[in-house]
Amino acid sequence: MSSLSRFFLLEEETQSPSEVPNWRVSALRIILVTGLLLCLGIFINSLPAALAFELNYVLALTSGFTLTIGVLLTLSRSAYQLCAHLLMIAIVAAGVAIKLFIPLLPLAQLGSIFVYITPILALLLLGKRTAIFYAALNIVPFLMIVQQVNVSMIPSGERMLVDGDIYIHFLLFFFFNCTVPLAVWRTSLAASRLNLHMASNNELLASQKQIYQRFFQKSFHAIVLVDQQFNIVEANEKARRLLGIQTQPLPCNFARVTQDDLSRLLNNNNLIEADLNTFHVGESTIELASREYHSEQLCAWYLNDVSDQHQLQQDLLALDVAHQQAKYFDARTNLPNKTWLTEQLQVHIDRGRPFALLIAENLNKHVLDYLIDGELHKHLYGHINQVAEHDPSLLDQIAYIGAGRLAIIIEPDAPVLEVAQRWHQHLDFWLKLGQHQFHARYAVGIATYPEHGYIPERLLKNAQQACELRGAGDDLAIFDHGTRRQTLARHEMALLLEKALEHDELQIVLQSKHDNTHSVIGYEALARWHSTLLGWVSPGEFVPIAEEFGLVNHLTQRILHKVCHTLQSHPDIHVPIAINISSRDIACEQFARNTLAIVHSYGLNPRMFEFELTEYSFADDHNQIMEALDKMGFSLSIDDFGIGYSNIARVLASPIKRLKLDRSLVTQITSDQKQQALLLGILTMCDNLGIAALAEGVETQEQLNKLLELGVKEFQGYWFSRPVAVEQVLTNSHEASAT
Repeated sequence: MSSLSRFFLLEEETQSPSEVPNWRVSALRIILVTGLLLCLGIFINSLPAALAFELNYVLALTSGFTLTIGVLLTLSRSAYQLCAHLLMIAIVAAGVAIKLFIPLLPLAQLGSIFVYITPILALLLLGKRTAIFYAALNIVPFLMIVQQVNVSMIPSGERMLVDGDIYIHFLLFFFFNCTVPLAVWRTSLAASRLNLHMASNNELLASQKQIYQRFFQKSFHAIVLVDQQFNIVEANEKARRLLGIQTQPLPCNFARVTQDDLSRLLNNNNLIEADLNTFHVGESTIELASREYHSEQLCAWYLNDVSDQHQLQQDLLALDVAHQQAKYFDARTNLPNKTWLTEQLQVHIDRGRPFALLIAENLNKHVLDYLIDGELHKHLYGHINQVAEHDPSLLDQIAYIGAGRLAIIIEPDAPVLEVAQRWHQHLDFWLKLGQHQFHARYAVGIATYPEHGYIPERLLKNAQQACELRGAGDDLAIFDHGTRRQTLARHEMALLLEKALEHDELQIVLQSKHDNTHSVIGYEALARWHSTLLGWVSPGEFVPIAEEFGLVNHLTQRILHKVCHTLQSHPDIHVPIAINISSRDIACEQFARNTLAIVHSYGLNPRMFEFELTEYSFADDHNQIMEALDKMGFSLSIDDFGIGYSNIARVLASPIKRLKLDRSLVTQITSDQKQQALLLGILTMCDNLGIAALAEGVETQEQLNKLLELGVKEFQGYWFSRPVAVEQVLTNSHEASAT
């Protein structure tokens, strides 16, 4: 294939219609310029004779073609495609005009010959498809010449333009000997330049090939090139050792390496979920860390050996199964507990579909507590579970929330009161417990979503209030405005809290954090509110109200200002102060930016601040905000960590610096071996991930000794210090320094 033909094919394949090569524009303008000069010359020379002999059609044709070519030349840069096609049409029209207005057949046949030029010009300017069209079109004038067809509108005896045959021959001579060669010369010049550019690129690729191969073979990572059929086309030495294919020739199909189905690895774009991007080679677990597509067929896979991490996760999963019993189930009843209920309520709220929460309170609980022991409790609630399992209409979720109360989540396909009545009937039964016949009777309170609350705590509280404040003799009660005393009280407290935030009535106290040498490594800021009307209000009361009534962002900012003022006023504090933030805080897109602005307004370093997210808050997908806070210099930690597996996966992908272990993992640490094993698993995970682990709720010397024995290095709790005012913190610090 010649350089010119290669150039034609390359330009046609690589240039889009909106990206016309410069050489084509130049060729078009060459043709138009020479054509304009030719038409203008013919018009000027033929004008006297045409006027003398009154040959109006000659004047019209010469002036019309001159004007047309001039307009096309003007528009050729801004409307290339249109001008190129109109030029082809103009040439065909010129040939037709010669056939129509020349009475002599041999001379008129030159019009057909003039049209023959269109395929080569179309190939130069518009591509091979247009050229093929005009080549096919030229069959018509060719047949007219062969058949001696005369279509002239001028009779053979009529007068024609003097020297008209010379003008036509001059037209053909000029186009075939000047215009077309100039356009082809411009095209050949572009082809030569392209060949030089391709040769330069080939030399560059050849010079870099050895460097690329050396990089690929000596890369720190294990890399394989894989095609769409899972054939290993190339692999560096690290990848060969990792996959055990040192002696196998390439290409080699992955079926020889692993029995796992790898189709998910080509289609899956989320390489965060652990089970989706791993496969097994013998006893090893291999992770596809990242991919790079080098073409539609070849993809570079970067592989890691994650066998140790995978085994750790399996061990943690095994520990998690045991921990779920302690975290989500009540040991006395073998039913899910309040923690499980709260999470399930949140799941139902997130779905956005209406549902109802029933609270069933045992009316004979006082008899139950005096007559039976723990095992008989399990028998009683096991019977209730069997009632639900054997009745197809009761496919609801049951939990035990303490004090003889059951919570039931229902998604009714019938009126709520009708479903609640059915449950009330099933919860009225006699059962032999030990030596006694026990009559189980329950009163039921009802709260519905979204009418009676948008958060789990509010729904649960409203359902409990409906049960507690039911009318005398009523066994069923739905929450309504009859419970307005409690509702109004919460609204009033919310108004008072809003005023307290505006008037800066809230104060903070600090509780210290310590390492294994008892040195202070930080403080946690806790809010305290003394209302002029209500007196001291517990955080357990006003924080949920702040959440419910949309005040939590204002509350967090107020506490942040308090902490900033404390650090600014007491430069002796050299350790970070932690602030609790909620899911509503971390869900705000402007939270990171606003927080940094507040800290900078006090002239403080973000590294003096630590934000503690509850495990519930951390379950939401706010990695982007957390990463922004981390880049700004703030530290992030998880409060009340309970090692659910979903949270472990998020820890692996989030900028968390510390886990604060839930106090439930500490309470029985001196005697409960399962709790000790669970804590050891968490500590191992933290060591492997480079995350600090802090034990909360340390209240006795025995707990501290056991935690030190297990390897815990950070602590917080009453054994070290209760929450105290800032001034007392500084006093204690000075006394410790003096000692």
